[in-house]
This record gives sequence, structure tokens and C-alpha cells, in this order.
Amino acid sequence: MPVLPEPCFKAANFTKNQPNMESKEPHLKQIHLILLMFFLFLGGCAQSPKSPVQGQATLNSLNKFDLWQARGKIAFISSDDRQSVNFNWQLKNNKQALTLSSFIGTQVLKMTEFAHHSEIIVDGKPYAGPESGPLIERISGWQLPIKQAPNWFTATRLDNQYETDSNGNIKQASWQDEQGKLWTIKYQRYRNFNGLTLPARLTLSHQDISIKIQINAWHFDTQ
Repeated sequence: MPVLPEPCFKAANFTKNQPNMESKEPHLKQIHLILLMFFLFLGGCAQSPKSPVQGQATLNSLNKFDLWQARGKIAFISSDDRQSVNFNWQLKNNKQALTLSSFIGTQVLKMTEFAHHSEIIVDGKPYAGPESGPLIERISGWQLPIKQAPNWFTATRLDNQYETDSNGNIKQASWQDEQGKLWTIKYQRYRNFNGLTLPARLTLSHQDISIKIQINAWHFDTQ
């Protein structure tokens, strides 16, 4: 009959060590409780919506102004076409205005938002519709998520799907516009405009469409 090996510990030794182990049990329970609370805290943080620090600070500053205005260049790029124009965009009393012009100064498109409708002028002819974005696309063929422009122009108040850089600035974000189209925006460059950190170069994309925007100047004012 084979001889069984002796146990690693003897009953007497185990009995002797029992008081010490019992004295450690309260301490172990405290550690387990602390770890449990820590992981619950991490889980709660993971579920909370993110808020970009820099973007929120910028938004707080911008809300003091009644007029926001940006000027620069914009390029509409698709698989079979590319058109570049100068732009002048402004937000006043929560209504937008956008003027697109050629590099020699000829007006290509002018959009103005009113209380209950939007209007654009192309080739001297006015067109009206309830929403600016669909109206621009219907008349010019250019897709532009203009309804969310106050958000993506300033890199503030975007949806939770975004990434930030080490300074808290949004570097990439995505959202759905009022037509259900999924847009992605990438911020390639920020600049200091009158003490505010704001986008200077960005790219909007939807499927095979890209819209490259270079902002050369920002202006803010109160009424």
C-alpha cells in the first residue's frame, strides 16, 4: 500500500495559527470593502458623459457675446468634384447667416435664417425652406450640417462621441444631423483668437464627402 505524503501543515500548527488569522480577518474585510468602493466609483465614472474641459471654458466665455463671426476658406470635396470658396459665417441671436464667395469676390451663395424659415440666394434668385441644411443641399448640391455649425465651428456642445487632446481640446467627434446623416469632424489645429482657444483648421466628413475648413479670423461682440 503506498505511503501518503505528510500534509504541508500539521493540525497542531494550524490550531496555533488560528488566532492570528482571525485577528487579520477584520483588516482583510476593510481592504475588500475599500476595493469594492473603488471599482464602483470607476464604474460610475465610466458611465458619466465626458465634458471637455477646454471646450466648456470656451463655451462659458462665448455665451457672453450676442454675435459670433468667423471668416476663412471652405472646400467641398467628393469623389467626382472639388470646389473651394471663401466664407463668412455669423451667429446672432441664435440665427445664422452664411455667405460663400469666389476668390475674386463674386457671391456664390447667401443664406439667412429667420424666425420660422431659412432663405438662400443663388445667382440672384431667392429660395426658402424650413431648414437651412436641406435647403442648401437642394439648391446648391452641397451637403453641410449647418444646423450644428455653432457647435462644430467652436468645438463646443458636441455629443458624447469625441476624443480630446492633452489640453482638453476636442480633436475628433461624431454626431447625427437632423436628417440622420452620421458626420465625423477632425480638428487639425487650434489657435488663440483674442484670448480664446478656437479651431483654426478642421475637416467634416460623411461617407465619401469631405468639407475642409480653414478659419482665418474670429470676431465676437455684444449688442
